[in-house]
Amino acid sequence: MTEQSRGGYELLSRYRGELMGIAMLYVMLFHAYELNVDFLPFKLFRAMGFSGVDIFLLLSGMGICCSLTRRGQEPYGRYLGRRLRRLLPAFWLVVGVYSVALAAVGRITPDVIFWNLSTLSYWLNVPGGFNWYISAILVFYLAAPLHYKLFRRCPYKELLTLGMYLAGYWLYRVTWSAGVLHLPDFLLRIPDFAMGFLVAFYVMEGKKLSTKHLAVWSTAVVLGLTVVPCWRVQPTIFPLTLAITAGVVPVCLILGRLLDRLPGRWLHSFLRAVGSSSLEIYLLNVIVTREFDLLAPWLDHDPLHITYYLIAYPINLVLGILLHRGLERVQKGIQKE
Repeated sequence: MTEQSRGGYELLSRYRGELMGIAMLYVMLFHAYELNVDFLPFKLFRAMGFSGVDIFLLLSGMGICCSLTRRGQEPYGRYLGRRLRRLLPAFWLVVGVYSVALAAVGRITPDVIFWNLSTLSYWLNVPGGFNWYISAILVFYLAAPLHYKLFRRCPYKELLTLGMYLAGYWLYRVTWSAGVLHLPDFLLRIPDFAMGFLVAFYVMEGKKLSTKHLAVWSTAVVLGLTVVPCWRVQPTIFPLTLAITAGVVPVCLILGRLLDRLPGRWLHSFLRAVGSSSLEIYLLNVIVTREFDLLAPWLDHDPLHITYYLIAYPINLVLGILLHRGLERVQKGIQKE
């Protein structure tokens, strides 16, 4: 294998688990809203942590495209069953217990339990809804086979991917103008998932990160950076997420190269463990984030709130990994019967 191929798209496949782990840790840092650290570079870095979702959606799209290619003409029901078995047991367990507890103490009405478990709370903008991400990723999963068929048949895959970028932005502007203000998190992430398919195609076709490709991704980064000053003036017309989606592939390529050069394997093992358990870690992290006021009297011991996160986040990671492995073991036991 040449040095060029080792530093290209192949690294995104080789280190997909580690990259998912990095994305999850970055989202957790973003969720540390109460962290009172005034060091400006750190504050800016933490504030951009929502881009971990973009990395995760890119890698999810890449994984689904590769899976659909390997499995050929798999029935839609079988494909969807595999996705739901990975997503819903952990979601129903964590969100179900949490929602019931909130209803028991009167913080949400009992009907919100249903809306949360159905994943409809985000789409209907139900007060007290759990979170937007699981609802969004489920829709991406549902639509993936249709996009895959279109993507496979389209001879101009780069233009199709660009079209998905423009479609996501157009839908965002239409819904925002119509007063539907809770959907940008999903609509502006459509390009991430679509670009995952394009990257998967590059990986499966053995595409090299050529000078032409480098020029394209460099141009995307430059265009993304031009969004930032526009966002400061017109945040509605130029949401910052546009800059992130433009730069998510180059960032992942750089991270892949860094992972390839890291000595030792313990960090790789840790990141893969976090990446494989990212669903469970994320669900628990939403609760840790939302329940700061409840947990702080036991865990918070300084005005900067550093101790809260130094205690809560390692527990969050361990419980998430254990929950993932426990559910995985139960599902394997059921499948054997």
